[in-house]
Amino acid sequence: METLKKSKLRIVVPALIVTAATAAVVGIYMMPAKAKLTPPGTRPTVNVEVVVVKPEPEVVDRFELPAVVEANRIVTVAAEVAGRVERIIPAEGTACSEGDTLLELNSDLLKADFDSVCAQEKNSSLRYSSICNLHRDGATTDRERDQAEAELAMCKAAKDAAYARLIRAKVIAPISGVLNDMIVEKGEYVQPGMPVAQIVDIATAKVVVQVPERDVQFIGRGDTVRILASVRGVDTELHGNITYICELAHSATRTTRVEVSVDNSQRILRSGHIVRVVLTRSVLSDVVMVPLAAVIPQENTKGVYVVKDGKAEHRDVKLGIIKGNNVQILSGLAPEDHLIVAGHRFVASGSPVSVKTRSGDTQ
Repeated sequence: METLKKSKLRIVVPALIVTAATAAVVGIYMMPAKAKLTPPGTRPTVNVEVVVVKPEPEVVDRFELPAVVEANRIVTVAAEVAGRVERIIPAEGTACSEGDTLLELNSDLLKADFDSVCAQEKNSSLRYSSICNLHRDGATTDRERDQAEAELAMCKAAKDAAYARLIRAKVIAPISGVLNDMIVEKGEYVQPGMPVAQIVDIATAKVVVQVPERDVQFIGRGDTVRILASVRGVDTELHGNITYICELAHSATRTTRVEVSVDNSQRILRSGHIVRVVLTRSVLSDVVMVPLAAVIPQENTKGVYVVKDGKAEHRDVKLGIIKGNNVQILSGLAPEDHLIVAGHRFVASGSPVSVKTRSGDTQ
């Protein structure tokens, strides 16, 4: 029995080995063929997208800064004579013109002083005339005539001063604007120099912007600028002119105060309104502008790739102004160059490229 088992094993084991070997050969035969390897030294073709470099005839280099609207003038009106406030004419918040009466003070005492000096001036005038007649007859000396003449002049000066005080019992608006604040009340007694009213001139708005030190050199008085404001939720554009540039920069921020005068007769802007000012650095001609994304930052330079003879070619470039998503190329590119704007990060200098348009057609 033992001998029979050994005989069977001698027959089965070789059969299993033959079957396994056959299966291995068949498996190897059925495996997919390996992809053909790129021969050494051959670079793969890269699909890229290009734009033809064309200079723009004119590019305006602008920059925006936040600004604050201020009133053109804020005038505090003071009383020039003492007196009790008898009448207030305009209401707060109403418009007034230069020369309008804002309030009236009691003028009884001032009127009495004026009448007194008028009487003195009249008496001095009669005395001077009498002395002049006597002087012609030789009855008085030159000194007496001169004294009478000086007395008359003093009376006239006193009359003028009394009249000036009398008319100043009416407080007059020195400028046109809006009566922003009536500081005193009817019946209040005021002294000379005491503030009684405040007038704000906002017909011409003053837009104040702090310009950085690197940019202030590009602007000057008289330059026209754009003012961008949101008025009742609506974007509004106004125009104004630079009227003032401070000679001293702020010591902490290194910015310079610049004032822009804007016609605000329609009362679009209010004091404290936050707006944006669009200033111009320069106007450039024949400018090469390319997409900023096409520029590849390098260790010490900036570079781009162009297509030349079906291959990618690296160019070092020098950048200028940045405007939106585009950047100015000062050197490194020439008109009609085919600049790679997509796929440029997958190529190297000398790489073969397949140029595709935006529609996907191969060129």
